[in-house]
Amino acid sequence: MRLLIALAALSSALSLAGTATAATRDLTVDRGIVQSVSPTRIVLRELDGNTVAITVSQETTVRVNGLPATVLDIQPGFVAAVTHRGPNPALLIRAFGRIQPIVDRGVVLSASPRGLVIRTLDGANLTFRVTLRTKIRWRGLPATMAAVRPGRLVEVAHTRAGVAIRIAVRARRAL
Repeated sequence: MRLLIALAALSSALSLAGTATAATRDLTVDRGIVQSVSPTRIVLRELDGNTVAITVSQETTVRVNGLPATVLDIQPGFVAAVTHRGPNPALLIRAFGRIQPIVDRGVVLSASPRGLVIRTLDGANLTFRVTLRTKIRWRGLPATMAAVRPGRLVEVAHTRAGVAIRIAVRARRAL
């Protein structure tokens, strides 16, 4: 009886293993240097010199330097690996390069270890995701999120996707 159960389990495991490899078999990963990028397409020059254009959709997952990002965070010259299934839009883009951050200044409304909400001078509320890679400075020295308190002035360098790269806390409280 035990032998029969063991054979049935082995048979089902082998059949599932074949299905998983069949599902991933038609995935293609193109690697190269980004030549151009738009909200609908990314063009790579591969190591062999060929140029490949891959369509991008709203469902495409984008990561730059391991962080969530948007396609517009990717710049020409970045190194990228694009996973796609034939002529279909990209499923995943992993890019590496120096991100040009956007800088916003404002007063802290709320702060937690994972997020930050500020009000800018023009009255807009902005929400940022804080990660383990976010650098925090208070009075020019390294600090933790404990230094980021409601009412304090901050300068946040972030990606277009809203991931905070750097938070500089001002010493004075807002009026």
